[in-house]
Amino acid sequence: MKYYRFFHRQPDDKGQGLVEYALLLVLVAVVIIVILTLLGSSVAQVFCQVSAGLNGISSEGGCIVVRNADYNPNSHKLSLEATTPTGYDPNVTLTTSPGGQMQPHPPGNPDHYRLTITLQGTCPCDVTITSSDGGTTTVTVGP
Repeated sequence: MKYYRFFHRQPDDKGQGLVEYALLLVLVAVVIIVILTLLGSSVAQVFCQVSAGLNGISSEGGCIVVRNADYNPNSHKLSLEATTPTGYDPNVTLTTSPGGQMQPHPPGNPDHYRLTITLQGTCPCDVTITSSDGGTTTVTVGP
């Protein structure tokens, strides 16, 4: 009887479920990567607009991400840093009102836009950033 059980064992499929589950997870990951590759820019745009809305920033058209808005009440200087969802793009210009055209920063290898302006009044104040690709963002800056 022992001889029969040793050579005529039933197939052991304890690890089979785990392997199938792992293969299914790999398949799902590959599908997600393909979808994000194909729809990446539009997904970034939607994410940017939702994020801006949750932070109380109005965003229309192309999305602009405000990385930093710092106001110094002693010197009345406002320092702004902004970017687009895809990062710095030499074909896109950002312009602030009040202020002017934002400059690539850091010089030589830019990854965002920067501008420092002197305000005539005090903050809190609204600054509108407009992108040459149609995006507009308004941010309220305070001391």
